[in-house]
Amino acid sequence: MECMNVFGQSFHNVIGESVCSVLLEGGDKDESSAQIDDWSSENENLSCSYCRIKFSDIQSQREHYKLDWHRYNLKQSLVSKPPITEEEFGEKTGNDDLSSISGSDTEKEDTLDTYATAQGKIFLQNKLGQVFSMYRCLLFDRKEEISDEDILARLTQCCVGNQQWTVLMLGGGHFAGAVFQGSEPILHKTFHCYTVRAGQGGSQSSRDSKSGGPQPKSAGASLRRYNEQSLVQHVKAIVDTWRSEIDKSSLIIYRASGPYNRSVLFGGSVPLLERSDKRLRTIPFSTRRATFAEVKRVQTVLATVEVYKNLQEATQYFSKQKSPEADSKRNKIRSACINRAKSRETVERPLPGVLSGASSAESGLERVGKPDEPLELHLTFSNEEIDVNESLQEFGDSLTPEQRKKMPKKKQPRKSKTKKLKEKEEAKRKDLAETLFRGDLGKLRKLLENHLKTSEEGETAKENGKHSFVNEVLDESGNALLHIAALNEHEAIVKFLLDNDADPCLKNRNQQTAYSCTQSREIREALKQFARDNPDKYNYNKAQIPTNALTAEETAEKRKTQRKVKKEKEKEKKKENLVKRKEDEEKDRFLHLSDREKRALAAERRILSQSGTVTARCFLCASDISGKVPFEYSGNRFCTIECLKAHRIKNPVVLS
Repeated sequence: MECMNVFGQSFHNVIGESVCSVLLEGGDKDESSAQIDDWSSENENLSCSYCRIKFSDIQSQREHYKLDWHRYNLKQSLVSKPPITEEEFGEKTGNDDLSSISGSDTEKEDTLDTYATAQGKIFLQNKLGQVFSMYRCLLFDRKEEISDEDILARLTQCCVGNQQWTVLMLGGGHFAGAVFQGSEPILHKTFHCYTVRAGQGGSQSSRDSKSGGPQPKSAGASLRRYNEQSLVQHVKAIVDTWRSEIDKSSLIIYRASGPYNRSVLFGGSVPLLERSDKRLRTIPFSTRRATFAEVKRVQTVLATVEVYKNLQEATQYFSKQKSPEADSKRNKIRSACINRAKSRETVERPLPGVLSGASSAESGLERVGKPDEPLELHLTFSNEEIDVNESLQEFGDSLTPEQRKKMPKKKQPRKSKTKKLKEKEEAKRKDLAETLFRGDLGKLRKLLENHLKTSEEGETAKENGKHSFVNEVLDESGNALLHIAALNEHEAIVKFLLDNDADPCLKNRNQQTAYSCTQSREIREALKQFARDNPDKYNYNKAQIPTNALTAEETAEKRKTQRKVKKEKEKEKKKENLVKRKEDEEKDRFLHLSDREKRALAAERRILSQSGTVTARCFLCASDISGKVPFEYSGNRFCTIECLKAHRIKNPVVLS
């Protein structure tokens, strides 16, 4: 096998002008299928279009559909092969030529035909007997009929006369396109727009058509809508720019997966490409993401032609290739379930090569022959009767009750004094913690009295014993008696412990005192009251108890004073707001005056500041117009419009 490029001179020499026939061609319906359709249309219902026979009644037709001959012809039609007669089928089955009634024999022609159909290729043969295969889409569209006379003309047109191809790929927001002159790209462009929803796939337009909502539901949806419009504009601009070179191309090869991508190329009032264009071809094999490297790969694969010396060499080559069925079986996922109906494969394991003498003697096996010779085993048998009930007897107790009493009893391990004291202390702490949890003040007094009785005599010893009892840590969190009483909100016990030298400054492992570990208002008030009554007994800052807290009467007096101060502040604020409001009104009134009125008002205020009084009078009737807005013309001021008219009539203006 030899690979050539369709644009190379060597390929042109092989083709020459001697193409005479089409051997095999994949992707179209052949003449046998057409003959079956014509035959079935001309006959009546009581017939089989696959086996081409007629029946006298419906029963014989039903019986025919159960025959292996019919099944074989049915499979033959699926791979576009002509049917065989019943005699030929009998000869095949009699000579054992059929491996199965499937219509897919393992003949060389079948392998070549299967490969041509699966790969979308066409096999041609010239007059010299050389066979070459190339992709069918380079010569004609899949809907066109095949004729040997047009093969040479198509090859000359697409590969010799005009070697310019256009390849366009669009999918997933990626666009890649190029115009090739031979094997060299003369124009190329790639870009990407975010139009596919990450992790879920599908364009935003298809998502909108399913949801039915006109408005985007997120910022990403709005961005994808904008990018889809931008993608259409970019592709249109590129195709319009390349229009002259695309028109010169002999083939336009494209890939646009999905309705949205096809609408970019063929949709709209003025589509970029016309579907009726005879140069349009789809890529006949799987492709990856649309990139410039992938576009070049597509052009290289389509332009590659495989040349064989003769038909026999091509058949031998493709007979070694895996069939599509084998590829599909290879791609199947192995299931974790075990099919119990199938028999398991038997695994032949080798026998042990050498047996030791001791083991063979014990097992009754004897080795015959030399060590280097193959092993032969002889079995020796002995007839001996074995009483299986000999060693069995009724279960019984061999000891009498008297003997069992005399048996020494197992001694329990003695506990040490330290362990006993420790267990006693733990039980005492547990009992004390339960007493505090229940709030049993009477039992707490008894426990304290019992502890003082067991302590040493003397006042100092009793004080130390009392101090150690009320300040003992009872749990793993480091809480003392006062902490547990405060957490359980037992006010009487808290007061009792404080009166018996319980230290409020003790902290647990969370660095909390009895005051800070509780949220009870009564407990905190009791601790505050103890701090007021005993100001010098403890460091209450360390105990986190506020010592400057006021009594109820002092607190009420303080609140009363605060309310009084607040009312006075509100009165002052009202006065300030009133003054500010009057000032704003004066400002608004002054702003609504004309410039002449503002000057007059300023003059009046100057006179008032000098003499103390100002009287403004009408120029005609001498009425007092102080504080009023006068009527003016030419610097004259009047109290009413009637005075102004009378003054105008009395003193007319003469124009020079």
